[in-house]
Amino acid sequence: MKELTALLGVDAGTSGVKVCAFTLDGALIRKEEEKVSIISERPGYAELDVMQYWLMVRNAISRITAKDPLDIVGIGLSTTCPTVITMDQEYHPIGRGITYLDNRASAEAAEYLDIFSDQETYVRRIGNRCSVSTCSSSTMRWIRKNESDRWDATTHIGMLNSFLAAQLTGSAAIDTTQASYSGIFRLENPVDWDDELLELAGIPREKLLPISQPSSMIGGIKREVAEQLGLKEGTPVAIGSGGTAAAAYALGLKDPQVAFESVGTSGVFTFLLDEPRFNPSFMNRCHVISGLWLSHGASSMMGGSIEWLKNNILKEFHDYSVLDTAIHGAVPGAHGVVFLPYLSGERCPVWDPDAKAVWYGMSLKTTSLDLLESVFEAGAYSLRQIRENGERFLQNRIDSVIAVGNGTKSEHWNQMKADVLSVPYRTTAFRDASAYGAAIMGGVASGIYADTTDRAIPVLQVDGHVYHPRTEGTSEYERGYRSYLQLYPAVKDLA
Repeated sequence: MKELTALLGVDAGTSGVKVCAFTLDGALIRKEEEKVSIISERPGYAELDVMQYWLMVRNAISRITAKDPLDIVGIGLSTTCPTVITMDQEYHPIGRGITYLDNRASAEAAEYLDIFSDQETYVRRIGNRCSVSTCSSSTMRWIRKNESDRWDATTHIGMLNSFLAAQLTGSAAIDTTQASYSGIFRLENPVDWDDELLELAGIPREKLLPISQPSSMIGGIKREVAEQLGLKEGTPVAIGSGGTAAAAYALGLKDPQVAFESVGTSGVFTFLLDEPRFNPSFMNRCHVISGLWLSHGASSMMGGSIEWLKNNILKEFHDYSVLDTAIHGAVPGAHGVVFLPYLSGERCPVWDPDAKAVWYGMSLKTTSLDLLESVFEAGAYSLRQIRENGERFLQNRIDSVIAVGNGTKSEHWNQMKADVLSVPYRTTAFRDASAYGAAIMGGVASGIYADTTDRAIPVLQVDGHVYHPRTEGTSEYERGYRSYLQLYPAVKDLA
């Protein structure tokens, strides 16, 4: 049997690992998945067992290659971001990976911000606000201060894709999309670490991996790994990018009036920028394509809140198909119940690692459907709040939204978002955009494509359903949204 030429995309997220093989025309050949959980053994901690991730990647690739023969000519990586990984000289991990959901370094972030006098000065200098999830050097500072043995043993500091690349190839780097969230890298000049910022942060350059463009070839598959995983020695590997950047790249996002939403554990609403003008309420980063930037409004637990509800309270709603069947009995506005989805603090727009989740408006008449509906509505309301913030700053009206991710499996939620946003909400039937973006980067690294803007690259088509905003029966969303906007300011100072 003739081998089919393929590109491999590895997508390692907070909830699991996907490995997908694609034809050079962009068709999915096969996919393998592994589930994983965040480790939270102390309040504010959110860690990953990175060796478990590597084992899952190995297992998934092995299952891909064990089936009908494939000629895999390029591999790319997409990972949850930022996740700080400390490694020794041989790229063995030292301790667990510390994810963007981890808030232990809040004090270190505040100390770093004090050096710049105020948030506005910091944003002008770096391009992002100073928070743990957009300043991974604060986590590095925490390790240096609190785990000196770990710090002293660390030779390389990288991200999750850095670690996976090192296991595959023996080489590693930090890509520009993830360096953007370090606080020691300037988005206006996204070439290298900034020496003055390194000195201010107290992070020695020699411990940091070098900066690389996402589509750059970091190395070729090592012989022993090739033999174990059924790959060819020397197969090019692109260092890749953060997951949302990879998905935006897969969709060919380049129209400033079209926004992109990634609906996973977090809900991320993305604006495209063709100049370095950065909204301080957003998470700003380099795009996979040089000379473009992405501005993300990130709601930390939009999808995570639904998973939490299913796993801990309404266990009968075990997946989105069951949810969508049951939710038909709910009413817009959830009979006055409003949910604030801050189960792990919150990023955009409040930037408060200590923010707490709240249910408001419950009574003896409140039902389980009201609770469920209110959590869905919280996701839609947070999206609208982010969108309105971004439009005011950029003075640019968004006229449609493209959405990808597991959350788009819920037709009820998709229609609700169209209604709350009052714009067409378009989904793609393809669920693995981040893995596909990673695979394309592997194609660039291998020379299949000339560069990241090669017109031969088959970007994803929006081939799912278009949900148009309804004009009737949705007035309760407006009331719910007004209550949602008032709820956090009303409770944020409660002990």
